[in-house]
Amino acid sequence: MSSEDSISAEDSIPAEDSISSLSQSWTQSPLEETSETTSVGEIQARVYGNLQAERSGKSYETAYEARVREIGLSNRVIAKAFVSEQERLGREIAQAIAELTENDFHQRWDKAKRLSRRFAEWGDRAVPALIHHLKEQSINNAGDPEIQWFLIRILSQFDYPEVVEAIAHLLTTTPHDEIRTAASKALTNIGRSAVTVLTALLSLDTPEKQRLLAARTLAHIRRGSTIAPLLSVATDANAQIREIATEALGSFHDPRVTPVLLAALKDQPSICIEAIRALSRRRDLLTEVGLVSALKTCLHRSEVPVAEEAATALGRLGGEGAAIALGKLLTAPVATPVKISAVRALGWIDHIAATQALTTAFNCDVPVMMPTVQQEIAKALGQTQTAALKTQAAQPLMEWIARCATQNESVAENDSFLMKQAVISALSRLGDISALDVLLPMLTDLDVRIRLHALSAMRQINPDLAQQKIESYIEASSLSSALKYQIREIVK
Repeated sequence: MSSEDSISAEDSIPAEDSISSLSQSWTQSPLEETSETTSVGEIQARVYGNLQAERSGKSYETAYEARVREIGLSNRVIAKAFVSEQERLGREIAQAIAELTENDFHQRWDKAKRLSRRFAEWGDRAVPALIHHLKEQSINNAGDPEIQWFLIRILSQFDYPEVVEAIAHLLTTTPHDEIRTAASKALTNIGRSAVTVLTALLSLDTPEKQRLLAARTLAHIRRGSTIAPLLSVATDANAQIREIATEALGSFHDPRVTPVLLAALKDQPSICIEAIRALSRRRDLLTEVGLVSALKTCLHRSEVPVAEEAATALGRLGGEGAAIALGKLLTAPVATPVKISAVRALGWIDHIAATQALTTAFNCDVPVMMPTVQQEIAKALGQTQTAALKTQAAQPLMEWIARCATQNESVAENDSFLMKQAVISALSRLGDISALDVLLPMLTDLDVRIRLHALSAMRQINPDLAQQKIESYIEASSLSSALKYQIREIVK
């Protein structure tokens, strides 16, 4: 921009002048004189000089149009000058943005820093063009993420409603994590006014699409100032908005949020699941609101995903109450996937109540306990960490493997490989030396994979003692020469 076009704020109309006086001073000037002696830059500066101060919460376009009407810019010559200026500025901005698509990352980064200074000189006059390019970049998610990042960074300097809306739209539609991060940071940097704009868009008078956009954007910002607007739509008629609000509110440890999360446990499945996930991170509420009792009701909901999520949540919270609730579920008439989730959750709770629940359920027969659930129980028992509980956890596993050794049916006939593998692996993790004796007969299993698993488990428990027991077993047993040969072969 030339020196003639660049006019400082001091050269523009003073802030204290009223709009009516501005209108009078301009309309008294001859039109011909204005067109001949007033440069485009001067016209530009006189309109834009105090535009931001006079906006008073209006959108950029609204304030601009009002200012143009007030100062008499219906004049054909001045209007044409403005159109010319905007076209020129638009071309310069387009050219500046196009430069970012050239060369490698480091060169583009250097250009971006230089362009930042140019955009600072253009000021808020560049906002409409920047928004236009940002929208073009976001069409069908086909834009260049680096250019989007740069545009977001520049626009974040302008505290305008339309800027907030443009960045918010990109935030909720982009597939790129780095752009979501940049957009969230930009809105956070804009500050309270961004939250104010988005909160206004939550009004029931706003089109539903914009309300959803506002809710999603507020959910991304994650600042304390978003709690109140999110609470206002936590019981919204739109289920999508309720789900968004519930998920976002769950990240805040605020006393106002707790009743909302508890109430959401009775909502439709997707919303209930978000509430369960949020409450699973709130051990501080275990005694305060009876959290286990609240989540326990979700274990018996007809929607399997809800019951699974509730089981997982109780496992994360832990404690005796959660273990007892999950243990009762294992023998109840519920779907197998729910029982599997309950078993895995019990495996995370290193408490005697959890171990007792698992060992009791392990010994149940079909149809109360299906084979797939029994396999999960074996794995869960193998995760026992407390030394005092390991012996109790190993007992039903050793009893099962002893019964299995006497039957020794082929895997092809009873499809027991996965179950045998789960039990043997669990015994190896528990490390109980008494398991060595029950694992010895597995060295003669008809499936070579089981023989290898048994040998590996014995060596993991106690390699020296395992070797002694294997040698004694070969010498003292009444095994056939062929079986003794097989054992020696796998021991090598």
